[in-house]
Amino acid sequence: MSGAQVLLRAVDRKHTYLAWRWLDRPGDPDYVVIGETAARAAGAALESALFPALPGETGAEREHRALVTGAFADRDRERALARSLTDAFLPDRLRTQIRDRWRAGERVRVRITPSPRLARVPWELLWIDARHRLIDAATVVYEPPAVVHAGRARTPEEWAEVRDRPVLFVIDPAIGSNAAAFGLSSALPGDGTEPFVARIGQYIAAGRALAEELDLAMGPTFTRRDLTEALETPRSRLLYFGHASASPNEPASAAIHLSDTAAIWGLAPPLVRAGSTPSESDHRPLAAIDLLHGTGTADERSRRTYRIGAPRSGPDLWPMPSRVALIACESGADYRSAELFGLVVAMVNSGAALVTSTRWVLPTDGSLRGRAGRDSAARPTTELALRVDAAHEQADPVEELAQWQRRQLAAWSEGTDEATTPLVWASLTHTVAPKRPSA
Repeated sequence: MSGAQVLLRAVDRKHTYLAWRWLDRPGDPDYVVIGETAARAAGAALESALFPALPGETGAEREHRALVTGAFADRDRERALARSLTDAFLPDRLRTQIRDRWRAGERVRVRITPSPRLARVPWELLWIDARHRLIDAATVVYEPPAVVHAGRARTPEEWAEVRDRPVLFVIDPAIGSNAAAFGLSSALPGDGTEPFVARIGQYIAAGRALAEELDLAMGPTFTRRDLTEALETPRSRLLYFGHASASPNEPASAAIHLSDTAAIWGLAPPLVRAGSTPSESDHRPLAAIDLLHGTGTADERSRRTYRIGAPRSGPDLWPMPSRVALIACESGADYRSAELFGLVVAMVNSGAALVTSTRWVLPTDGSLRGRAGRDSAARPTTELALRVDAAHEQADPVEELAQWQRRQLAAWSEGTDEATTPLVWASLTHTVAPKRPSA
């Protein structure tokens, strides 16, 4: 099956402007204008199906809505939501073009640069006809704007050149108890670490991970200093499974959460509970702005908390391998802001050619079992991370994960016992930013 590629670009003004062109027909671009009212209505319908609390909701109420009564908790409601999103955001002419190429034997790749209004649209679930979804006919990737490539701090390495290097795992690092007030308790309570321990053990046995790093990856603490030291060893890829946070109005605040406290210097402010006195034990996130600037603006005393002398940039402190997976709540929030900068772009700037992230808040394994009547042994969100991990070992990880998503969609559509809510498996986004040839 041959391939065809279509570039899809969106811009929000009062309305949303959506333009596309096929690479094999560059002189025949097309576009539509999506009215503000239609875009906002479809966006609101999607928001009501996701995990973040709606105004006035308690935590228990939002879980019940998302996992029991929401669109992603029921096959018919999900189909209806997907149809409304299709009508709003996937132009009929483009649907027809994709469908016709697919039926002619072409495998389509849709390369999207979404606008903030379209950032969380689950494109894979949109319909191309009465029976088939976009994922049936195509793979979907996100592309950052060209400006992200300009002046990139580190050029990504080719996968073929680095694939035999060790993998770096950072799995649910412990965060101070004060951070629980911000929803940052352990993502893997109880025996939840066992699948990751087993997977890392397999990599160690195969020589794809360093034996001494099992305790580091799964241990009680993993700090930004640990990350710096671990990345001094050249890596093939990085898998982070834990917490992420972001404010759409402050894109540089997007952060992962390691075991750092306020005692270490950083550009992200520590998390201090309302009414509490700031303390060195307060949690400090590792934000996108840190990954960009590093200790470049720190004074000598602050740099000593990193055990370094001279100022160092973020890409120098934390050089990213060719492939990065951030399996954490809404880790791909970059595209929700008009100023495109967050964890994904920071990773790309630091050397990543592929960043797999999530477009919305993920349910925990525990919440899925407790609210959606799942088998007590099921670990859907852990399975998501392990699937991404396995795919990132392959020549074409995006297609590997697309095939898995097609199987998940089939189980969901057929209502089998193995079916899992699309809140999990439709959450993935893949930002691709390979090395570009010199002008």
